[in-house]
Amino acid sequence: MINPVLPQVLHVLRQHPDGISEYRLMKTLDEEHLFEEQNRTDGAMLPLYRKHFLIMNALYDLQDILWQEEDRVLEISPMHIELHERQTTTPHKQEPEWYPLLSEYYLDWQYYRDTTEEDINRMMAELKAQASPPQ
Repeated sequence: MINPVLPQVLHVLRQHPDGISEYRLMKTLDEEHLFEEQNRTDGAMLPLYRKHFLIMNALYDLQDILWQEEDRVLEISPMHIELHERQTTTPHKQEPEWYPLLSEYYLDWQYYRDTTEEDINRMMAELKAQASPPQ
């Protein structure tokens, strides 16, 4: 499957040379009406998950593309996404440390297609339980 937001994600990244948060990136893409089918307002978490997945999928695709084609590094974290030139201290074409487990997850379209609202609710409950202090 080809990610429909990949070109717009790259465009926004190029407009923010000092980096951007995932939240701001999502808002910018929302303003461009790229997530119409994911913009339900019934309180369900699945549409938000799908927006997040599309963005992360595009970012991890771009990470490899930009490294191979432009010799640029795309750093990815929810709080800060930044595209920059390869550091001169890095030997040519030696890839930086990526996050293989995250990229494998977000590059697998099966997670986008098969994840249900119940799956999201279960993940959120698990995160909430992990964040709660022991009693």
